[in-house]
Amino acid sequence: MVWIAFLCLGLLVVFVSFAGYALWVAWLARVRPVPTDARYLPDALLPSVTCVMAASNEAVLIRHKLRGLTGQDYPSDKLAIIVVSDGSTDATDAIVRAWARRDPRIRLLRTEQRSGKPTALNLARRHITSDVTVLMDVRQRLTQGALRELVAQLADPRVGVVSGNLRVKGDAYWTYEGFVRKCESRSGSMVQVTGSLYAVRTADLPEIPPDTILDDVYVPLTVALSGRRIVMAEGAGSLDVVTRSTGDEFVRKVRTLAGLVQICHRVDGCLNPVKNPIWGRFVVHKLSRLACPYGLLLMVASAGMAEGLTYGTALLTGASVGLVGLTLWRGQAPRVVSLARSFMALNLAALWATPAYYLGRTSVTWRRVRANRP
Repeated sequence: MVWIAFLCLGLLVVFVSFAGYALWVAWLARVRPVPTDARYLPDALLPSVTCVMAASNEAVLIRHKLRGLTGQDYPSDKLAIIVVSDGSTDATDAIVRAWARRDPRIRLLRTEQRSGKPTALNLARRHITSDVTVLMDVRQRLTQGALRELVAQLADPRVGVVSGNLRVKGDAYWTYEGFVRKCESRSGSMVQVTGSLYAVRTADLPEIPPDTILDDVYVPLTVALSGRRIVMAEGAGSLDVVTRSTGDEFVRKVRTLAGLVQICHRVDGCLNPVKNPIWGRFVVHKLSRLACPYGLLLMVASAGMAEGLTYGTALLTGASVGLVGLTLWRGQAPRVVSLARSFMALNLAALWATPAYYLGRTSVTWRRVRANRP
């Protein structure tokens, strides 16, 4: 029957997107791990590092970030910090200049108007002379030994890009996503890094097209096409908290998923299994997320096509009750409710992301998300 075929196809798409792939990489990580040849070098042999971050109106947080970076467990004579103020109109520039007067390792660059993270990173790229570049965001705190952990992984010539370990307190979905990424790293290669913290050899850092939405996918994918791995330095913690606004998080997810559509057009060979050694992981992990809402729609369509009213009525009634319950829930949500909300928001965002990209409704510039900080 057609409705059974629709139901099975929809279930398959959803299962592979959120459970099948996760189970597969977890199994690979356990039975066929691929360790890196990480080396923790003495200070005299450590490579020079430049930390780069784009900041737009980050006066509230930039002091904390600079304090954390200057306090990193890394030789001070081998560390430089570049802050690119992306058209900031608050006190960001003044704060960074004050820190730069006290610490010559810090340098401020500026774009006169809001241009987006790729333009800011490209501007910084022309001023980097170190062996390694570490790209990061302003908001997240770093564990003290984060830079050493990133550099240790890059000591393996088979590794091209190293991601930090983003930990988002209070976000059930990110707990799941972080687990999948760790399993990918342990079993071979990730398909992207966390934009809040990642390292690459400066010689491998590409010029990023100015309208690129996801630098944390574009940069590692271009390096991965050369056959090198994308791995996670699990000890390089990048610490964040769950965002306060569900609306803000939905907008962020739409932008991220639209960025994946752009990557398919932007990175030559990323969809070619001959050219891209992580093609299968990229398609199943990332692009299946864009297909998942259509799998859910197939399941709903199967309910409408089913013979008799029992199956369809039960499915549609259960889905309606669940959606209303998730929408009306107030206060501290249990983990299962948090996961269900994230699942719903992600699929609604995925449904809108592709048309949003082709209609030109996504922007390279980002909006700072308010966080529920203590």
